[in-house]
Amino acid sequence: MRSNEVVFGINAVATRLKRGDGLVELLVREGKLSARLEEMVQLARDKSCRVSRRSLEELDRMTALSHQGVALTVAATDMKSESFLNTVLEGVSSGKLLILILDGVTDPRNLGACLRSAATLGVDAVIVPKNNSAPLNEAAIKTASGGAAVVPLVQVTNLSRGIEKLKKHNVWIVGTLLDAETPIDRVDLSGNIAIVMGSEDKGLRRNTVDHCDLLARIPMVNTELGFNVSVAAGVCLYEAHRQRTARTG
Repeated sequence: MRSNEVVFGINAVATRLKRGDGLVELLVREGKLSARLEEMVQLARDKSCRVSRRSLEELDRMTALSHQGVALTVAATDMKSESFLNTVLEGVSSGKLLILILDGVTDPRNLGACLRSAATLGVDAVIVPKNNSAPLNEAAIKTASGGAAVVPLVQVTNLSRGIEKLKKHNVWIVGTLLDAETPIDRVDLSGNIAIVMGSEDKGLRRNTVDHCDLLARIPMVNTELGFNVSVAAGVCLYEAHRQRTARTG
């Protein structure tokens, strides 16, 4: 049985509190709190989550990350079942749903790094196939540095069928290929978007490519070297974040 996980930082903790499941304890710095931290304390109490005050020194000892005076202990992370997609798709009405799909990423550390980038850049869910995908094990969770507890990881039995379900709910599917004609920064990523990343050795499977609405590439000086899949995911997700921030000001 895995031990509890700890999420650090105002935005990550707020996101996880709103999700609500598996909350154990909110740790807040001692002293006078900002309005944002006071809101988080109240949200935790509304969710029946225990609240404790800790010294800044104690929070510093817990992580090398910028904790901003707050941490949240949650139950060990598990993959979500395919039915959780219905919950994810409730966000379609906002017009800003952002999903990351990993097709054939089998290294747990790459999975963890993708989860960390996804959590950092506001992804609503990461989707992986049941077969030919890395497990959410200790290595993945450690590499995610709290990201696994923030962004839901959804496992689907058939990736193509899962993609088609997203498309039926007006989610635009953007696949990534080294030799795609369109650069990723020329693609409108401001709406309901799912970005699909392939494995490091083979890229996207042919069947997955056929289910994408559009294919894009990351512009590179040296395509022979390319990017690690987790780095490539971070680049694409940042571009989506950049466009969404620019659109909203």
